[in-house]
Amino acid sequence: MVEFVSGISVVCFAASYAVAFACEASRLLFRSGVRGAAMVAFAAAGLMAHTLFLAWRATHEPAVPLSSPFDWYLLAAWLLAGGSLWLTIANPRTPVGLFMLPIVLGLIGAAQLSSRAPFPQSPATQVWGVVHGSFNLAACVAVAVAAIAGLMWLIQAGRLARKQTPLGGLRLPSLERLAHTTGRVPAIAAWLAAAGFVSGMVLNAVNRQRGLLETVPWDDPVVLRMAAVVAWLVAAAVATRATSRRADGPRTAAWLALASLAVLTASILWGLFGATRHGAPPVAPAALQEAVP
Repeated sequence: MVEFVSGISVVCFAASYAVAFACEASRLLFRSGVRGAAMVAFAAAGLMAHTLFLAWRATHEPAVPLSSPFDWYLLAAWLLAGGSLWLTIANPRTPVGLFMLPIVLGLIGAAQLSSRAPFPQSPATQVWGVVHGSFNLAACVAVAVAAIAGLMWLIQAGRLARKQTPLGGLRLPSLERLAHTTGRVPAIAAWLAAAGFVSGMVLNAVNRQRGLLETVPWDDPVVLRMAAVVAWLVAAAVATRATSRRADGPRTAAWLALASLAVLTASILWGLFGATRHGAPPVAPAALQEAVP
């Protein structure tokens, strides 16, 4: 069993999610009696392999469990994959996976491109690092949920306006339920992102007080992009709230939710391919001086 778990790779659960997504997408083209069971089976198999992979890393990595950018993206993907599977089972006629699984696969791809080196591991940074990472993780999931609901609202509203029947027998949630999600979740995402940014500032200040050189400069790209994301999410939440009582409020909220996902995606790509001191291994000044010949 130990050898089996240790042999699980990212490709295993990514492939399972991809097959589940293909099954979900095929529902738009033709009907099948066994496709639903196959879709759930592949999604469940992927989630199981995903869970075992994270559990293996949490128990066998020398650093604090799941404390690298690689693990962070996989955790976000795991949360969304679990939510997608649960909603698919609870609402078999709603194509949840069609909207959620692409984001799951995107996060897995981001994990593959990110560093597996753990963040700084001193006692103080462990506590604040967990707080900082948890808020950012929750904000990322909240933005994805709001964007998915927003996209569903736009599709559902368009089909109802054209008086079209559900495609392939699939039914989306009601406009009222989707509007409720796009109206409430952006504010939650903004608060979570703001808390993540503030806790990151505290974490950086703790590192500076300890005299570690892995502190992130305040003008580092990661600070600037996170500040931009927080500013956008707050502005989007305020605009969503301000237009909530207007006739076009739900549509505005839906587009703002999609724009928020686009901003978050751009921030992630910037973080993956841009230069930054964020996540650099901890080096004390004295140790650095000793290393210089």
